[in-house]
Amino acid sequence: MIRCLSRLLACVLCVSLVGTAYGQFGRQSVLPTPHELERFGLERGWWSQATLNAGADKLLHLTADEELVYAQSRTGILTAFDAETGERLWSRLLGAPEAPSFPVATSSDHLLLATGMNLFALNKFNGRLLWRLNLPTHPSTAPEINEVQAYIGALDGTAYAFDLARTRQLFQDQLLPEFSNLTVIWRYRAGGPITSPPVAAGSRVNFASEDGSLYSVNRDDGQVRFQFETNGPIQAPIGRNHDALFIASDDVRFFCINQGEGQLDGRLRWTFVSGLPILKKPQIVGQQVFVAPQRSGITALTVDRGKVMWRQTRATDFLAASSQSVYASDETGNLLILSRYDGAITGALPLREMSVRVNNDRTDRVYMATPQGTVLCLRELGSDFPKYHKFPERQPMLPEFAGEEPDVPEDVPAEPADQDDPAAL
Repeated sequence: MIRCLSRLLACVLCVSLVGTAYGQFGRQSVLPTPHELERFGLERGWWSQATLNAGADKLLHLTADEELVYAQSRTGILTAFDAETGERLWSRLLGAPEAPSFPVATSSDHLLLATGMNLFALNKFNGRLLWRLNLPTHPSTAPEINEVQAYIGALDGTAYAFDLARTRQLFQDQLLPEFSNLTVIWRYRAGGPITSPPVAAGSRVNFASEDGSLYSVNRDDGQVRFQFETNGPIQAPIGRNHDALFIASDDVRFFCINQGEGQLDGRLRWTFVSGLPILKKPQIVGQQVFVAPQRSGITALTVDRGKVMWRQTRATDFLAASSQSVYASDETGNLLILSRYDGAITGALPLREMSVRVNNDRTDRVYMATPQGTVLCLRELGSDFPKYHKFPERQPMLPEFAGEEPDVPEDVPAEPADQDDPAAL
């Protein structure tokens, strides 16, 4: 009898251990299978693991440009991956652990990170520190960078411009932080805290304030070129394409403003009344701009006239777009696949564990990660080379293959859309 009870207990224990192991495996298998992806015309480009501090560390920000993907942890560890292969290129600890930090900003070869009261500049391809600067006051936005200057907004309403070459030279000469004032090219004081990361566009730098105004100043001297006033605070980051700025006010209006060098600079092109506040950055891809008012889904507007093409109420956050599809999140964390023509849902993937996601207006890749640092890249089947949206001039020369059909332009839907008749509302 005792022997039978022992065998029964051993059997129950064995089943319990197998069940536990199976459950652990199931929880760890957050990656979609090739079969699941193929059903929706997708494939796994790559997956990798960000460097995190053992224990309670979590992924805080995930960002991407055309070449790299950047994973920032809560304790200050930054990891960089090749955007197409997933190769982990470097990782390093920047700033004090748990210090407040903003998503990184990048140029062709530099990376900027604002954390605590510090601004770090790195070579984005190898992670080598170029300089470290003590900021004059508490930052309120992520930084911005072009080839010659860096910009950041502050809680006291000041926007700063820093000279990259001078800052690097002072750092190499070990004259920082004592001579930090020499790094500042100009500063501009707005009527309230700077609420959106500065946007450098040509000879202008643009930023918005809690006072409800958009400021556009000269890149070289910080002199204001125009000020566009709204009836409410501006909290959403500014969107832009090659010749226009897109801003959302808390008075539930969304504006397209001319960004040029002539007499029409700063002129209002069109206004869209969203009905609800827009707190997320508008995403511009080709001839469409995607906005996500609170609790109102995603709306696709035409860039030229602000006409509604479609609205998808189940979508909550834009993730990426290809020539035919838009990829978005819903309120439960599913990955939705929408028709770019009319916004209809053509597929959904249960990827709730991948809750840290990139709003990718740069390319057609979908990047997402778990809070524990597992990073995933999805792409459409056969899309061996990414499509560059924001800076098409940076697109590498692609190999030509005999017999291939020419690509369909990425901003032309599969079916002709009547711009004067809003579709799929």
